Amino acid sequence: MKKSLLSIIFIIFVSTFFVINCDRKENSSVQKNQVQTTKNIRSVPFQPPQDSSITIEQIKAWLACNPILDSLTIMYSDSFKTKDPKLRMRYQKDFTLAQDKICVLSGLSGGFIEYKWILTNMGNPKNKPVLDSVKVETN
Repeated sequence: MKKSLLSIIFIIFVSTFFVINCDRKENSSVQKNQVQTTKNIRSVPFQPPQDSSITIEQIKAWLACNPILDSLTIMYSDSFKTKDPKLRMRYQKDFTLAQDKICVLSGLSGGFIEYKWILTNMGNPKNKPVLDSVKVETN
């Protein structure tokens, strides 16, 4: 069920993302509603806990982000090879915004900043029980 939900979120996100970045105007009210929905998705400032503890909800959301973020990276890999610096900067901005939205839609209200914080703090021995509970291992 989670995979199908994530797949649906990813499909909606990708289709909406391309609608936002499309240079031609679309007249479909459905597409306009989708654009408005994703434009309003923003992360909130992330305030990490002082003890660096990751919650079970955070690690589950972090896990949900991974395949979608990987797909986004694959989607954009050729875009960053452009020789036009203006286009490359635009693609980088779009990519960064997409990363943040993916994280928020997956349950990390702090967006990609929270995602990176979790990645950084996974090795903390205090977080081992949470990681073990979802079968995540660190090296």
